[in-house]
Amino acid sequence: MSSGYSRVKQDVLAILSRIPAGRVSTHGQIGNFLEVSPRHIAQVVADLDDNERAGVAWWRIVADGGAIGRHAWRDKQMAHLRDDGVVLSPVGIVQDLPVRLMKDLSAPPPGQVTRDENLTPVKPRVRGMKTTPQSSL
Repeated sequence: MSSGYSRVKQDVLAILSRIPAGRVSTHGQIGNFLEVSPRHIAQVVADLDDNERAGVAWWRIVADGGAIGRHAWRDKQMAHLRDDGVVLSPVGIVQDLPVRLMKDLSAPPPGQVTRDENLTPVKPRVRGMKTTPQSSL
């Protein structure tokens, strides 16, 4: 496993710890925040072992349109989201995604006031840009 993959995995796990019950995030939102592809985020979540899954709320990451993917944990993910109070359509789409979407991925988890210094927000890329915009001096 590469050190880049390990870093992204650590960051994804940290973000998952920050998403409170009743909220969700998307692969794209997390990918933009960490400056990696949404597929990379989906792969990190898919590769979590049973111990890692038991330690984080992995079910709070959904596809960009709010859909629950067709994977081995689909039924569990839907049940967890419903337990969190998230309304899903019969086919597994978060019904009120704009309201449920976590707005600030760098916010501390509920009940915690400190912030992980290694996970800092970045300026989002503008579509078509190859690099992150630089601040003007």
